[in-house]
Amino acid sequence: MALHLLALTDGPSILMDKPILLFGRHEECDVQLDSKKVSRRHCVLAQVHDYLVVRDLGSTNGVRINGRRVVEGKLRAGDELHVANFKYQVCADSPARKDPSSAARRPEPPADAGTAE
Repeated sequence: MALHLLALTDGPSILMDKPILLFGRHEECDVQLDSKKVSRRHCVLAQVHDYLVVRDLGSTNGVRINGRRVVEGKLRAGDELHVANFKYQVCADSPARKDPSSAARRPEPPADAGTAE
């Protein structure tokens, strides 16, 4: 099941295209979030079967699941994840149609470039 994080604030939506993603401001992070409230290496998110596991890496502003601050926690479709001031909803379907320029991650090659929407 393909999971993604739908941005509920100004941040970018995130596709879980790797088993583990590192979130933070640092250039080595898989998901770079441009905010002083985000630590250089803020948290990691891993996909395990049909759910995600998030782990805070000692960030200043923390990670919240459904409004509750956690060091580590499990996320399922419908849950909300807060990474500092960025807010996401976990979704199990394909990402909503958005402007590709809003993605936080490197562009991905089109999987079905020949199909019509």
